Amino acid sequence: MIRFLKKYWISISVNVAVLTVCMIKPPEVEGLPVTNFDKLIHLLLFMGISGITFFDNTSYLRKKISLLRIFLGSFIFPLVFGGLIEVLQATLTSSRSGDWTDVGFDAIGAIIGMMTCVLINVRIKS
Repeated sequence: MIRFLKKYWISISVNVAVLTVCMIKPPEVEGLPVTNFDKLIHLLLFMGISGITFFDNTSYLRKKISLLRIFLGSFIFPLVFGGLIEVLQATLTSSRSGDWTDVGFDAIGAIIGMMTCVLINVRIKS
């Protein structure tokens, strides 16, 4: 367990930070020009989670598991985590509500993050 925590401390820290941000009451911003601004935030947060998970996995597990499994882990984990956050928001907070549309934007962010990491990984190797 300690070894796992040492290897993935960055991913774990980012996920705890995202969970915390998603559970607190969001600040009210008047005159915000973008509608559904929280959807953009979800996309960006989960793009980051996917990217960090991808690079942590490729750094530590490349010799042990296939790249396909790394890709699935970098997409499936953020998607499940996003769904869990929505359930927690709906059941544990009074200032937030669970919105399944957010999970869709989490998925889009995870796909973009993973694709970006694949492109960066390919460019580094060539």
